[in-house]
This record gives sequence, C-alpha cells and structure tokens, in this order.
Amino acid sequence: MRADCEAYVSTAEDLPDLLAMEDRAGIEKVVLIASVQYRPNNRAVAECGRLSDRIIPCACVNPRLGDEATGELERCLGEDSMRGLKLMSANHGYVVSSDAANDCVEIARSYGVPVTVHSQGTPSHPLEIGVLARRFPDVPFIMDHMGHRYWRGQALDAARLADNLFLGTCIAAFEPGAVRDAVNAVGAERVVFGSNAPTAHPDLAVESIARLGLPQDQFDLIMGDNLARIYGL
Repeated sequence: MRADCEAYVSTAEDLPDLLAMEDRAGIEKVVLIASVQYRPNNRAVAECGRLSDRIIPCACVNPRLGDEATGELERCLGEDSMRGLKLMSANHGYVVSSDAANDCVEIARSYGVPVTVHSQGTPSHPLEIGVLARRFPDVPFIMDHMGHRYWRGQALDAARLADNLFLGTCIAAFEPGAVRDAVNAVGAERVVFGSNAPTAHPDLAVESIARLGLPQDQFDLIMGDNLARIYGL
C-alpha cells in the first residue's frame, strides 16, 4: 500500500483535485490536514473523511487558544472520529515542547492517535520535537520535513534518541539524499512518505525517492507500510 502522511485542504471542495494528484502517484491513503490558519478548518477535513474512505482525517489545533484548542481537539477526535493531531508551532507561535503543546498531546495519547509535528528552526526545532517525543514515549510522532534542510542533522539526532519519532519526507523528498541519510541513521522502519500536497506534487516526490534505488522492502516501508503501522490501517 502507498500512503501519504501529509496533505492539505482549505475546504471540502478541494478534495477532488487533491485526490487526482494522489492518483498520479499511486497513493491509496492520505492523511489529510486543514490548511494552516489561526483556527484551522477541521470541519472541512472531517467532511472529506466522510466523502472518501481514502482519507485519514487529522486534526490541527492552535494550542495558544488554550481551552478552545483542547475543546476543539476533543471534538475532532471524539465526535468526528479524526485519527491524528498536527502541531504547527512555527505558524501558531509557541515552542513545540511547551506546556501548551503538552496538553494537546496528552489528549492525543488518551485517544491513541499519532502526532505529526512541523519542523524547521525555533520554535519548531527538531531537538525540541525530540524533547516532546521523549516526554510521551507511547505516542508515535512524525517529524515532517525532517528538519527542513538546515536542521536535518539535528532531526536525525532527535530521531536517534527517541524510538517513537518517525521522519516524514515532506519536501525533503526533493533532495533524495536526505531520505538516504535518514534511512542510514535510523532505518527505513522510521521513515514515512509525505508529499505536502497540493503545494508539492506527490508523483514527483515518489519518483525522487524511487531513484535512490533502495531495496524493495525498504521502499515499501517508506511508501506506506510504516504509516499503516502508525495509524493501524
């Protein structure tokens, strides 16, 4: 199975075009997240999940909103049966290892869902993500972008220290050497394909990784088997 750990919509009307992009890459399942806003449109993502069984709806909340954020997350994971949490501290303006993030991850843990975290520099530095992952060792974390180029070494260091921290290839797939470095550092079992669609093209990301010439079993793990294990597909 091929699966994409990260794609976005603003409204449910975006879904057909997004799935067409995923079709060109042979992607069968898509973890879908609301386009980043101060208050992400999680209802649109939930609606997409009802429209297509290919969609794995993932809630995105802004922990700086306090009780509003935790209430929204409870609603998403409970009432709407969404299956993951996305933290975007770079856009929402909080340090990813802060108490505000802790409250949201605690809720995710109570529902048994994984957490995807945007990575780049401060406030979403890979080492801070590593701190968060080690704080919740029973929660699977996916660090998208694998450090966003300039912090890639720190992303690998963080993953080495936390067995529950996976590295998402979003954007990094277009520099395939980064994917090889991740495989060498923590094993193909800890690398997860993601496209960042629709701003990036899933088919090009798949082709970029395919050109590495990895053994088939490693390629299959990255392209969907790992995500299937994380999300219990």
